[in-house]
Amino acid sequence: MDFNNNIIVEYFHDITDDVRYIRETVFVIEQGFSEEFDEIDKKSIHLLVKVNNKRAATARIFKSNHSDTRWTVGRFAVLSEYRGIGLGSFLMKKVEEKIEEQGGNLVELSAQKQAEKFYLSLGYMPMGEIYYDQHAPHIHMEKEL
Repeated sequence: MDFNNNIIVEYFHDITDDVRYIRETVFVIEQGFSEEFDEIDKKSIHLLVKVNNKRAATARIFKSNHSDTRWTVGRFAVLSEYRGIGLGSFLMKKVEEKIEEQGGNLVELSAQKQAEKFYLSLGYMPMGEIYYDQHAPHIHMEKEL
């Protein structure tokens, strides 16, 4: 897929209907999470990826409480019909670019264990032990930009 011609990335300081739809579809309907939306959404930058003008993927980023240069990525979701074509890697590249624009140089995330290999392939390193968020095993991962 030609990611330069068919894809656009939009940035928001609030949850849009498209962002809400993607997160509800992936995390609530597919994966069974119940606590999807929280106060962090209000302080986040939300990225929305559209393919051929149709919603496809989203993520949120926010400055960590630990430092001005450490940022957290969360709620990273790709709709099922857009998986396996490199869209997740494309979105993470855009996430990292936006964090650098904001003055960040360290990215942290809480990866579902099933997605650990994906993040490893992008240079993220696991830190610490596996823990559970709701019902799913997660691992803290970090990357220096």
